[in-house]
Amino acid sequence: MAKKQARTSEHRFRRWLLPALLLIIFLSTLGYLGYQHFQELYARIQPLKVYEPKGKIVKRSDPSYAAEILKMIQWNPHADQKEDKIGYVAIPSQHILLPIYVNPYSSQTLNLGAASVKGQQLGQKSNYSLAAHNFNNHVTGFSPLQLTENQNAPYLTSSGTHDVHGLDGIKVYAADKENLYVYRVVVQNTVYKDQVSVMDPANTIGKQPTLTIISCLFPNINYRIITRAVLSKKYPLMTAPKTLLRIFDMRLNQTNAHVNWFNPGQEEGSNGAMGGFKK
Repeated sequence: MAKKQARTSEHRFRRWLLPALLLIIFLSTLGYLGYQHFQELYARIQPLKVYEPKGKIVKRSDPSYAAEILKMIQWNPHADQKEDKIGYVAIPSQHILLPIYVNPYSSQTLNLGAASVKGQQLGQKSNYSLAAHNFNNHVTGFSPLQLTENQNAPYLTSSGTHDVHGLDGIKVYAADKENLYVYRVVVQNTVYKDQVSVMDPANTIGKQPTLTIISCLFPNINYRIITRAVLSKKYPLMTAPKTLLRIFDMRLNQTNAHVNWFNPGQEEGSNGAMGGFKK
């Protein structure tokens, strides 16, 4: 009788063992994926905080505040990796704030934020190029510049590539160790990935100082979205309006350079190192 009961108990244990293990694996996988995608899932509910100036800009400077912003720009958390940081780029309307490092041809550099071409300089009478990843999540890197998430149209359709004007007029702000720049978007072009002429310094819009922002299209990653902007204003950093300097205060604004599932790392904004000011 005892042996029969033991066999029955063993049979029940084996019968429930596999479903229990599968449930544990499922819950563990679900938890892991939730952790990996937490930032982007949360950002869909509560967009990242990037200060956006409203109305007329009051030309009131604050040298002591400007000096703090300069320290954040100069702070380079990746100097030991021989990465060269030159500043920040912000598109507040799209909740974009990224550090700018040099070398868009390096995967290591692109994983840190936006990347510029060596030798090019912001605000000059030439074309300045910036590249960053499109993570196809409308949150990280330059992903929010693609108006239609995971959909080729209106950039690419069966009839070919198209210019898109959905972001025309929005402001792009940039800051380096010398100046603060205000650009205005005029068009988004769509090109094949091998069309590197978009980064040519001579590729300006009407001979104006031009900013060219490059990111992949999804789902057809053989194409690139080229967001083009022209310079509207340029201020010496130390005398720039305090309202504009606030965009680059890493103690107040959140950067959007990293996702756990692809390029984990510490953000430079208030959601991370606070521009080197975190205690």
